[in-house]
Amino acid sequence: MILLYAFRDQDGVWRGDRDAAIADPQPSTGTLTMANGPVEEAGVFAGQTLTVLVATCDLEASQSACRLDDGREVTASWHVHELLAPPYPPDRRSVAPAHMTSPGAETAPPRVTLEVVEAGRRYCLAVEPAIEGRAEVTVLVCSADGVIQGELTGELPLADLGAMGRLITAAAAASADSAAATAASSTARASPAAGAAGAADGGRAVRPGAAWTPEDEERLCRLHQSGKEVAELAGELGRSENAIRWKLYSLKLAPYPADLVPAPRHSASVQAQAAQPKAYTVAEKRQSHPRAYERWSPEEDERLARMHADEVPVAEMARELGRNEGAIASRLEKILPPF
Repeated sequence: MILLYAFRDQDGVWRGDRDAAIADPQPSTGTLTMANGPVEEAGVFAGQTLTVLVATCDLEASQSACRLDDGREVTASWHVHELLAPPYPPDRRSVAPAHMTSPGAETAPPRVTLEVVEAGRRYCLAVEPAIEGRAEVTVLVCSADGVIQGELTGELPLADLGAMGRLITAAAAASADSAAATAASSTARASPAAGAAGAADGGRAVRPGAAWTPEDEERLCRLHQSGKEVAELAGELGRSENAIRWKLYSLKLAPYPADLVPAPRHSASVQAQAAQPKAYTVAEKRQSHPRAYERWSPEEDERLARMHADEVPVAEMARELGRNEGAIASRLEKILPPF
């Protein structure tokens, strides 16, 4: 399928899946001028003219088309769609931006979708308002090649989202402080020679786990281009050398740091292997459940409610609607009136 699978923003940073395998000898290029306006309506690339890559590839397609500056309408890959889509505010309906079209589709209810790529992983967050002021929250953690490493789904009142975010931030900070305290304790017990080696290595990072800001990335690029080594970059930016190497890789400024990836652990027995969770991609999961991770349409809700009224078994509902049984049970709780 012909997809818009990657783009370059005004800072010269490539986004999406630039290195994806394509069936064409060379990708087609073009430009996409984003609508101007507030971020919550036009997205984080509002007002920018993006350089895009278009080719035939096997990436997962979204249901949105991008209207390029030359008049072409090209379907965006799921990854590109998530990057370009505005983070819809939860308190009102939003009009789709000019570059996104969904022919014949009704205005979708407000939905927040955010994505962050860091240290070779992609973190996707979706918040979809449900009934009675509640929201369904889904978090996916994927590797660079799309394998799902972690998944979290739940429901809570919309009013509690802010407090929950602060709680998670506090938990991350507490974990970092605990790790720092453990490292300091280990250093205090180390030999003088080990202490000298630690000093030579630049000491402990003063900003462990801190998010990279655009200013940080710009400074890293500038210092890297000036010829500074990784150890020097770590000292000036207050980061660990490993963090510097991962960030340079994500910015396409350095090769993949394969030596930082731990070797796979082999189970001691067949039983242990069977106990390990299977890694899977969204595309693989949709082979058995075609509508997995897709938002529910009003038509699907109505169909689900009719089948429930007709006492159709949950397993049959799941087959008919292309979802797993857990998704069916969760959706029924949202759309059915309380007893």
